[in-house]
Amino acid sequence: MGIGPLSEWVTAFAEIAAVCVALFLPVYDKKQEKHKKTRNMKAIFRFLIKKSLEEKDTSNLESYFKISYLIIDSNDDKQIYSLVQQAIEILNNQNIPEDKKEVNIEQVMDYLK
Repeated sequence: MGIGPLSEWVTAFAEIAAVCVALFLPVYDKKQEKHKKTRNMKAIFRFLIKKSLEEKDTSNLESYFKISYLIIDSNDDKQIYSLVQQAIEILNNQNIPEDKKEVNIEQVMDYLK
């Protein structure tokens, strides 16, 4: 009983490699898409929080928060949304001085980077 010619071994290895790539590629693509979505969401929230802090109006931030809340699909997104919700509460709280608001908001902004 022989082990067969080298060309059959190379062909078998190539077929196994092709199957592995075909099975792994969709998982990798999904992970990359999720990473891009999270990155973009963080960038939008950073922009809207800065704008709300400058204009003293959280209506745009709250609107985007409510709409995008419908697409939460991971625990990372839940953490981001809880921080943004906390930022909205800080911005809307009239009892906190402006300088304290900025310090608290900077902590949220550091996480969203």
